[in-house]
Amino acid sequence: MRTVSADRASIDYWQNYGAGRQVLKSHFGIRVWQDRCCAITNVAAEMPSLFGEPHAIPVDFSAGIGQHSLSNVVSEHMNHHPESDLIAVLTGKKAFHEALG
Repeated sequence: MRTVSADRASIDYWQNYGAGRQVLKSHFGIRVWQDRCCAITNVAAEMPSLFGEPHAIPVDFSAGIGQHSLSNVVSEHMNHHPESDLIAVLTGKKAFHEALG
């Protein structure tokens, strides 16, 4: 599940569970801006908040980021949505403006 902000300055990537009218958004996701990204959470909040530290794009997932919240949320997202462009955007293989659509 992807949501582009109204001002088109960011894209939120969430896992979603269920089908049809029963689709639920998970409590953790990734917010991507043109030059950075950060894990986000909506636990006990209507509006998502940043969770952890922002990371510059491109993200190098081989450089020890594996133990950080960003890597964990990206892995979970990709497990549920293997067709997602999230990894391509985070690694710089797909430009942010292309991901906006």
